[in-house]
Amino acid sequence: MGAHWILRAVPVLLLAGCSWMSDDKGVFVDKSDDYLQAEENQPLEIPPGLDTERVQDPFPIPDITDRLRPEYYPKRPPRPDAIYANDNRDEVRIQRLGERRWLVIPEAPTTVWPKVKQFLAENGVGIVRDEPSVGRLDTEWMIVAEDGSYRDVVRQVIRDGKIGAELEGGRDRLRIKVEPGLRERTAEVHVRHENPEFTTPGLEDLVELRSTPSHVGAIEQEVLTELGAYIAARVAEQTVSMVAQDIGSGVKSYVDIDPGGDPVLRLLLDRERAWATVGQSLSRANIDIESADEAAGVYRIRIPEDLDVESEGPGFFGRLFSFGDAGERDLQLRMSASSDGFVLSALDAEGGDLDREFAQRVLVLVREYAS
Repeated sequence: MGAHWILRAVPVLLLAGCSWMSDDKGVFVDKSDDYLQAEENQPLEIPPGLDTERVQDPFPIPDITDRLRPEYYPKRPPRPDAIYANDNRDEVRIQRLGERRWLVIPEAPTTVWPKVKQFLAENGVGIVRDEPSVGRLDTEWMIVAEDGSYRDVVRQVIRDGKIGAELEGGRDRLRIKVEPGLRERTAEVHVRHENPEFTTPGLEDLVELRSTPSHVGAIEQEVLTELGAYIAARVAEQTVSMVAQDIGSGVKSYVDIDPGGDPVLRLLLDRERAWATVGQSLSRANIDIESADEAAGVYRIRIPEDLDVESEGPGFFGRLFSFGDAGERDLQLRMSASSDGFVLSALDAEGGDLDREFAQRVLVLVREYAS
């Protein structure tokens, strides 16, 4: 009787033990979803009094794209983002929007920052304001005469720009801002020229240069050209500035999940640039724009059904977006304001919800071609 009871109880114990051994508290802990709670450690803190410029990471770990929360996708997480072959993404270039200009550099701000400072140093231009935490530099005031002869390119550019604008006298300086770009491992450099003889200079504590025009736009343009050529020649050098880590702590665009669980592309830009960025990105990717309503913030586009094809080399998107047998879909890209910029959503032709994974891949495509 006793032995018979023990044999009948064993299966019950085994059944209970299966779940007990495979949960998060049993003998065999299930760690398959632990990555959902993974957190990044804080960066290295340099004690006060030490020379922070000399503390550099010889083997920096490259950034990776943040993954969307897979719990919003039924049964399985979304696939890795497609790698789109943007033919211009490895070039240092000047981007322009209206009267605004800036350098786009295929490097992280932490590597661009020391190169900008070295450019000024090699041209004998002193720095009086140095705020790596916000990516801000102000040069010293320079006396640049119209009839002067200068060996450095910075003073030559300022002299030639003033001659071209028929301006004489005064002191000149440059105000520079290094910012994260729209994609990981990219940076932007903004430059402003000031001369108080021609107009009122900006406030000394001014950090935001977006709304501050240069006193001579030609000087801004030529300084960006010279700085871009200098950085392009040193693009393989990967010196990392630890004191400028805060500059590279974010990007100006990223794919996120809205409260309803749908993917969105967040653009941390002003409205003019956000709208132009989306349109330019679609044009670069050879996506047909059926219509564009800036007032409503809506692009109507036609896009291939299959965004999974990956390739390399020039002409890739000419082949991918040939609109052949893969089929086409009419979509809306709708831009709306948010607390820190604008949000881009991918919707069907009538403004309804798309399959979340397909919507995410459309938004990733837009972001990869943005600059």
